[in-house]
Amino acid sequence: MTSLVIGAVGAGLIAVGVAALRRQSRATSCPKHSHLAGRVAVLLAWACMIAGTGALVVGVVVYRANREAEGRDVSRLFSAVKQWLGIKEPPPFRIPTLDQAEAERAVDRLIDMGFLKFVAEPQKAAVRRQLIETARNRYLDSDWDDECVAADLRSYPADAEDLAEGQVGATMLLMKPVLEREGVKLESVVDDFGDEKYELVVNGKPHLIYEKGQDSWTLGLKRLLEISNGLLEKAGSAERLYAVYGGNEGRVMLLTPEMLDYIESIGDVLDHGWMPRRSEEFGK
Repeated sequence: MTSLVIGAVGAGLIAVGVAALRRQSRATSCPKHSHLAGRVAVLLAWACMIAGTGALVVGVVVYRANREAEGRDVSRLFSAVKQWLGIKEPPPFRIPTLDQAEAERAVDRLIDMGFLKFVAEPQKAAVRRQLIETARNRYLDSDWDDECVAADLRSYPADAEDLAEGQVGATMLLMKPVLEREGVKLESVVDDFGDEKYELVVNGKPHLIYEKGQDSWTLGLKRLLEISNGLLEKAGSAERLYAVYGGNEGRVMLLTPEMLDYIESIGDVLDHGWMPRRSEEFGK
């Protein structure tokens, strides 16, 4: 209420000043006009407008202060009502993450399962540090080389568009050293990419990737997982290939069932988009 009164007084003073100036401007044309009185009137008119403007500013400041105070009062009132009703304020939402010690424990647990078995001994300490750093950022990876192969030799590029355009075999060849360590024999891998269908020929055996009109992006990734896992299973390896991320950011990752179970058990501290996915999750 006080702010409205102050504002009204300010507006009134401005109106009086403006009216006085207009009246004075007309009066100067009269021969009997007193120039001294006119100057005094002009000064008074300007004084009214300046005072009115100041009053308006004060009114606005008081109004805003009152509104803020009322907002705090209303907030306190709601808090009191909630407390009386026994309603507790929900805690602020925080994205779960691993601190340094937790990240180290998680990575070391995976290392105990053989996560770094493909890494040469001199590089293991550096790769471990890289894994810990990424674990704190809600995913699990290590530095990539020029072909985007991770230093842990478990993560490989799998851009869904590239796979669909005839790069399934090329991706498998990036994994060849690790696959052969797991007992998979890759004597020849050929991408037979035609107008009507796309086949991957492994050791002389054709594997259909997709036919014309099918979802090439999905099937390219799905068939890479299925063919690789079939070869690993036949070789007696416990390793399996899973997809992480997707689309043009897609990658594939080798894990044992034990590693996958552990990663899934701490999934709330990892980015959902990164979580490894099985081939069965990609339709038919």
